Amino acid sequence: MKKLFLAICFTMCLLLVCRSFAEVSTIEEAEIESREPKAVEPIKLVGLPNPKNIREVRAFFKKRFQTAIVSDSADLGDLNKTNAMDIQHSSEYIATMQEKKKSTFQKIYERALGRIDKPHAEFSPDTVFYEQVKKQDLAGNRQLPNIAVVPVKLPNGEKVLAPAREHIPYLLVSYDILPTGSVNVDEEVIVVANGEKLKNGLLKLMPKFTTSRSKVKKKLDITLLSVTLNGKEVPYRLTEIGNNILFEPKKTEALEPGVYTYRFKYLLDRKLWYYDEFTEFYTDITSGYPNLVIGSANAVVSVPDGKSFMSQLTMTGYPKYLATNRSVIAHLSSNALGFASLTPVNAGEGMHILTSLDKTVFNKPGLGQRFVWFITDYGDIFFAILGFLAIFLSYFFSWKMIKENKSRLSIHFKQTASLNRYILKGIYDKRSFVSALLDLVRYKTMDIITENKTIILVKKTDQIQNLPLGLRKLLEMLFSRNDSSLEVKSKNNLKFDRAVSAHEKYIKRYFKFLAWRLNTFYLIFSLSMLALTVLAISYIAINPLETSLILTSAILTIMFYLWILRYPFASKLMKYIVWPLAGIFVLITVMLLGVYVHFFCALLIAATVYVILEYSSRLSAKNGLIKNKMLDLEKLKKYLSVNAPLISKGVEFEIQQPNIFAFELEDKYEPNTKNEEIYRLDLAKEILKLI
Repeated sequence: MKKLFLAICFTMCLLLVCRSFAEVSTIEEAEIESREPKAVEPIKLVGLPNPKNIREVRAFFKKRFQTAIVSDSADLGDLNKTNAMDIQHSSEYIATMQEKKKSTFQKIYERALGRIDKPHAEFSPDTVFYEQVKKQDLAGNRQLPNIAVVPVKLPNGEKVLAPAREHIPYLLVSYDILPTGSVNVDEEVIVVANGEKLKNGLLKLMPKFTTSRSKVKKKLDITLLSVTLNGKEVPYRLTEIGNNILFEPKKTEALEPGVYTYRFKYLLDRKLWYYDEFTEFYTDITSGYPNLVIGSANAVVSVPDGKSFMSQLTMTGYPKYLATNRSVIAHLSSNALGFASLTPVNAGEGMHILTSLDKTVFNKPGLGQRFVWFITDYGDIFFAILGFLAIFLSYFFSWKMIKENKSRLSIHFKQTASLNRYILKGIYDKRSFVSALLDLVRYKTMDIITENKTIILVKKTDQIQNLPLGLRKLLEMLFSRNDSSLEVKSKNNLKFDRAVSAHEKYIKRYFKFLAWRLNTFYLIFSLSMLALTVLAISYIAINPLETSLILTSAILTIMFYLWILRYPFASKLMKYIVWPLAGIFVLITVMLLGVYVHFFCALLIAATVYVILEYSSRLSAKNGLIKNKMLDLEKLKKYLSVNAPLISKGVEFEIQQPNIFAFELEDKYEPNTKNEEIYRLDLAKEILKLI
């Protein structure tokens, strides 16, 4: 109610102060001045004859008779009445009376007409949306044949005519400065829409940062409370675009041509600047609508009861052409000021308000408040540093433990002899393939026999569901549905070559999968820390959801192109073509991300992604986390070598026979009565020679 009362009082006093240019006067002074009688200056007629010169007198009356207006006597009324007199006033007097009858809003538009003839260097071309209006037509307040006008009802109830071109006839912004230093803003905007710029609703811009006199920048903290359109609440959202914050509708709906009243309510924090001697509040009330002409721009600035302003100033115009005579200041009360434009504010122009207040008006910010401000300014960098350090240090110490053989991270998987050979030696060869055949024998799905000095592979069962996937695929390649035996001869070399190639690809692929499984813990940890970093940065942003989507998209893009930069292309030509392009795209992504967060924060995010890829690759390499498995296999090999006589006579021989061949220990194992039925190492050596 207080804001409404101030707005009404301020609108009414505009009529009293519109003639004073950049002069401050109170309402009481204006009322006293209006009650004081004014001395009427006598009208001085130009060309009055000398009564003593008869020739001048005759010439004067002759000229007056020639220009006299002839009227029908019936139009004069009853000449016997005392008021039956027709007085012809001077043209200056008539113009003055007409001017007094005009509303303030009409005068504002007519002043804009006079500016059309001035040099274009001073005014925006948008000013000429009045180019078809004639002064006498607009002054007459009539519906014009060459340009449409619309009735506009102002908040004080006054009705005025405004051009039907898209613009803002009236703007009133109320700034209620609270003791905490926050500013409660109530902004009322009357717009004329005709399906052009305002086709999908009114957009409002606000600078993301505020700057002090010493060019220090700090980020504004904006909380959107509500937006109404003709009294009905509509959903709006805040979006960060470069150094600006955009107020935009959540849903795109067509705005039919007409007159609309928008009302924005939002809370500003960190809008004030605290100096040694005073506190300063500065704003540009028209900068939110850079592509629209504003017919009448007004503002009310209030401070807590019992407080007052030290000084105030308002300037209007382009940045290099600011003038103090295009707006006025009025004292609405002891703790409220009113600001009003006397001329329309053109596209690109601003109406700047500057007030100085006593420092005692506001509560001194505490440590917690200053920390919140720090997070508002540099929170994205702060959280990006924390996330980067957490990921980098965890990888660094983990890698150090791996190098010192202290890392014992392990997983369970179905070991095969060929996979063990690949882990231990890093190779896949024909011995690896024959070791896989011995694994099939161990699982009792196949057997190796001799018949007429020919080695034959015999399929024993079709129940192969329990086989490891690699052995299952190998068995399916060796035996078709109708075949149950395969001779190891040169005529079948093509089938064996295909089986060797397919099994080799599977073993290498499974090794990578195993390495990544070992790296899963580190990946989950690093990606979780990266996700927490994104959530923290998004939470302090103006629009958390939009910021999180932008950060996630940028991270995925950077990750993809960094992966390309690390990919070992076989062709040098591909390297020289693809790698520079990938580097350029990474740089472009970082620069675009720097529009929404600090550039240093964008660099830290890119560095974090690089650390995750680099260390994940290292941990997944042969000397990474898989090193634990290598150590276990080294122990197994040593065990099989040292205990060969004992193992060859026990039941363990059947289980370890594929590994014995894979580790090239078959010469230490001789057939005996204990293993003669399951001994296949001799046949394995023969197969190795034949394929």
